[in-house]
Amino acid sequence: MSDAWGGSRGKTPRILLIESHGPCAPVDAGLRRDATAQARAGYPVLMYLVEDGCLLARPGTDEDLDRFEAAGGRLAVDHFSLVQRGIGHLPLRPRATVSDMDELAGWITGPDVQAVWH
Repeated sequence: MSDAWGGSRGKTPRILLIESHGPCAPVDAGLRRDATAQARAGYPVLMYLVEDGCLLARPGTDEDLDRFEAAGGRLAVDHFSLVQRGIGHLPLRPRATVSDMDELAGWITGPDVQAVWH
């Protein structure tokens, strides 16, 4: 299992935000804005894009994710969701890593992790 948080462990909680809503969802980008605020505050934040959320992994699709990455947040994208939507072969954001549900399960159950699924 990779350390998607870049080696951070200990007293600082690691924040795992799972985004399943895509760019056309009838909800706002509140989770992505919250992720950016947490990253700017110095928390290690990983956002996992799954289901329609994987569509946000394409470059230029979401300014909130641009700000999140600029603040130091890390992105992981579900491989199955990419393939299922026919975009597994297309370029992703340069710092996004492709992962799977086994890895996500390990992160959710890891020490000092606070997870939110949207």
